[in-house]
Amino acid sequence: MRVAAINDLSGLGNCSLLADIGAMSAMGIDVCPVPTAVLTAQTGFPSYHMQDTGDMVKHSAKEWSGMGIDFDGILTGYIPYDAIADDIYAFVQTFRKDNTLILIDPVMGDNGLCYSNYTPQMLEKIKKLVVLADIITPNLTELCLLAGVDAKQLIAQIKSEKDLQKVASLCDRVRGNAGQTVVVTGMSVGTERIYNLVSTAGAYEYIGCSSNGESYSGTGDLFAASLMANVLNGKPVNEAVRATVHFLGRAIAQTKQVDRNFGVNFEAVLNEDVGGTNGKTSRKNK
Repeated sequence: MRVAAINDLSGLGNCSLLADIGAMSAMGIDVCPVPTAVLTAQTGFPSYHMQDTGDMVKHSAKEWSGMGIDFDGILTGYIPYDAIADDIYAFVQTFRKDNTLILIDPVMGDNGLCYSNYTPQMLEKIKKLVVLADIITPNLTELCLLAGVDAKQLIAQIKSEKDLQKVASLCDRVRGNAGQTVVVTGMSVGTERIYNLVSTAGAYEYIGCSSNGESYSGTGDLFAASLMANVLNGKPVNEAVRATVHFLGRAIAQTKQVDRNFGVNFEAVLNEDVGGTNGKTSRKNK
């Protein structure tokens, strides 16, 4: 299996391409990285330098298509600039075939707030990109942005498990195509439970687990990468989400550092079976 992973590469933070390559490689996937930017540290740190490498998207598409390279999957993550979104759209169109799994992680914000690179133009381009996806993995803030709903207001309304029903209807509003699966990640109910919603046309399931109440950088990237690999390895989406939740829980259990910006110690559990069924996870953060 071969996957093109279009994401940034951060020197500190255990996220983005480091997460994509580490998690999917451990699950037998040949990962072909396409760096949209190279950063000294992920953007949650108080200081970082970002080197624009967005032209690698179009250069990779040109070189690989000329070589006749095929991909079983394409995963997209953090898009640092609006203009790069156009090249990513063209990349997906170039390599997309009937059996190519497309997973779009619409990285735009979290906890009701947008990331610093977010613009209305970025939102419109990500909406266009979402139409091509088989699976999208927004957190609740990103789902609200795609649906045109006030994220802070909705997050404030979720006080119990019953309130999560308010999220299911939004999935139908953002679904890019009839066959698309929407997986809404990291929805907190209090500090002890966290839920992921798996929504397909006409059906949905909430997959809950315990939480330690903490938030870590890169868990969204790890979630997308593990989900992609589990589906490519033959698991149905709901089962793949449960395996991913278990993987993240074990990684978080191995994490001792206090600073959330350094991410989780997922390397410590890569030599174990990543196809588990339950565990403890945390909120998705870029």
